[in-house]
Amino acid sequence: MPAQVPALLIAIGFVVCWSSGFVGGRLASELDTPVLDLFAWRFLLAALLVALWCRLTLGTLPAIRDMRREMLVGSLTMGGYLLGVIVAIDLGVSVGITALIAALQPLLAAALAGRWLDERLGAYGWLGMVLATLGVALCVGDDMQRSLAAPGWAYLLPLLSVAAVTLGSLLAVRQPSVLPLPTALLAQLLAAGGIFLVAAWVTGGGKLTAPGFEPAVLVTMSWLVVLSSLGGYGFFVASLRRLGVTLTSALVHLTPGVTLLWAAAMFGERLGPTGLAGMALAGAGAGLAIRSARRSGPTRRGPDARRGPRTWSADETRDAAHRAPSRVSPY
Repeated sequence: MPAQVPALLIAIGFVVCWSSGFVGGRLASELDTPVLDLFAWRFLLAALLVALWCRLTLGTLPAIRDMRREMLVGSLTMGGYLLGVIVAIDLGVSVGITALIAALQPLLAAALAGRWLDERLGAYGWLGMVLATLGVALCVGDDMQRSLAAPGWAYLLPLLSVAAVTLGSLLAVRQPSVLPLPTALLAQLLAAGGIFLVAAWVTGGGKLTAPGFEPAVLVTMSWLVVLSSLGGYGFFVASLRRLGVTLTSALVHLTPGVTLLWAAAMFGERLGPTGLAGMALAGAGAGLAIRSARRSGPTRRGPDARRGPRTWSADETRDAAHRAPSRVSPY
């Protein structure tokens, strides 16, 4: 199989499954069970399934002390990220707009990755980022014109999510994990579950509401566990390890369009003319940024890290890319 095909499949899987998380948040907000409680149960169930995966594939369960660093990453990329997103959706921010605001994450990631990871973004990449940001601003303005729009401060919550997932991503790639993918995913799910348990306990007055067994609850939990947790974060970890922070962050710009399709089909959410123009501008900027995403500079590798596969940019030949060392350890 050509080396670029697995990378392409990872990128597609990441975009589709990552966008499903925003739709899952909207599904959860429509249930009688408090949304934070439902998400706490979601992460605990997903962690149980991944623990079984670890037991079957690795023959043992990892010790907590071996997962502490991955749990720190998960508390940011899962717990902190989703807490802001879900509360924003619950307050009335539309699903598509929440995804668009979260797609500002590449700007911060690109700004910090150059200093921390020596992952450079060229001039056209920065132009793409700026265009995408302007598109997001147009969409947010369009969304705030609605009569049922959320309070203005609610639109700041996804920005906090952006900061959390960016810091977690940089931490994950700056010091690549040598843990197998199931173990890394289990650690991150446990950390996110802990954050939502605390949030649900605080907002619920010390109580945690158990979800029922109604069809809507079962569908929502299945969506959140299979697509959003196992799919979304499994592909997220894989994308960080194979594609790097800059390209993974650029792919985030593609999730609002996919999310908007989900939301239009399932909830009837549609952007106005200004919002559609903003979406088109954001998509064009994302495409420009993805095309320009590349890696350069020295590589930081741990003494036990193995050499892993590496993708290459449009202005780099395949042979040159494979002669360069890889920054991330494979799983």
